[in-house]
Amino acid sequence: MISYREALESVLAAAKTLPAESVPLARALGRTLARDVKAREDIPPFTKATMDGYAVRAADTAPAGPGGHGPVELEVVADLPAGQVPRKPIGPGQAVRIMTGAPLPAGADAVVMVEDTGSHDRAVTILSRVRPGDNIGLAGEDLKKGEKAVERGALIGPAEIGMLAASGLALVPATRRPNVAVIPTGDEIVEPGQPKRRGQIRNSNGPALTAMAAQAGAETIYLGIARDKSASLAARLARAKGADVLVLSGGVSVGDYDLVKAGLETAGVRPVFWQVRIKPGKPVFFGVRGRQLVFGLPGNPTSSMVTFHLFVRPALDRLLGRAAIGMASATAVLDEAIAIKPGRTQFLRGRLVGRGPTLRVVPYGDQQSGILRSMVQGRVLIVVQAEVGRIEAGSEVEIMFMDGT
Repeated sequence: MISYREALESVLAAAKTLPAESVPLARALGRTLARDVKAREDIPPFTKATMDGYAVRAADTAPAGPGGHGPVELEVVADLPAGQVPRKPIGPGQAVRIMTGAPLPAGADAVVMVEDTGSHDRAVTILSRVRPGDNIGLAGEDLKKGEKAVERGALIGPAEIGMLAASGLALVPATRRPNVAVIPTGDEIVEPGQPKRRGQIRNSNGPALTAMAAQAGAETIYLGIARDKSASLAARLARAKGADVLVLSGGVSVGDYDLVKAGLETAGVRPVFWQVRIKPGKPVFFGVRGRQLVFGLPGNPTSSMVTFHLFVRPALDRLLGRAAIGMASATAVLDEAIAIKPGRTQFLRGRLVGRGPTLRVVPYGDQQSGILRSMVQGRVLIVVQAEVGRIEAGSEVEIMFMDGT
């Protein structure tokens, strides 16, 4: 067996970032940016009003401030809605009625909010003093032309979509999505909705792993259940050849019907490691077939999902060229003591408790690898290093977020 860190390093060393493709901005949500994007112009491109009101020379409003003579009346020389360009500068004693987003006229250096004015046809009464820069947005205050807008490797969310749009991109350079083929194995599993005999259980791994791959940013190919027969497994392995990543569940232990490891080698998969010093998930397998990454995950539902988070998800992040690899981690305070047998790095399902400024975590009560409910109710993993057998309540522990952030 090798350590968790050694196994993860082996996976990441084999995973190479996929090529880029152009994606319409409207379809870029959830994709990964393949290169740095720089602003093609100042953002905003001109100095503008950030409030509805009157564009003025701030010095003209001074009498309306503390110690002044009271309200000031200014001549209104123009009306400027958003989208229009001012035709002439304003001079002393003048104002322009302006809407939010409209370019600031030359000569003006502030905007008085409409709430702080009183007006009639050709004049406005200024009730409150403003200072230069009040209620305006300067040209380039968000980004200067040529400045980096979004970095390579960023996961494109709504904010990134907005910034890419503001930067003038209609087509976004995004890393190609990896294709992930999923094959659950075993005579004992039955698809949801199909008749089930005594001794059989529902296939949860196939749907769960397919969903996890999709959530991680991949295109998925579900190839159905491979039965405990070499021919059944071989047929599905042949169909999976074109995928960037192949994920199997079950059949990777040492039982008489655990055929996956041997079947993979027969299909041309070169083993990189088999068995890792972790719990759950010790019998995890990783190999390569050309450029294809091949994972054999344990059959127990929680072991299968935890090892996907630990190994497959970081591989997909690397294939996508993402800046952040794998689960985000943090430090939390343990609410209940943990007592376990040392020897393997353990990843205990846990749940966060309370809403204070300090993260607090408690391990889920049943850590057996067949308890799928622990994945539903325990949204973080508590990391316990291999040499540790007990951690007292109140101690700080490392946690990993299975939900992503």
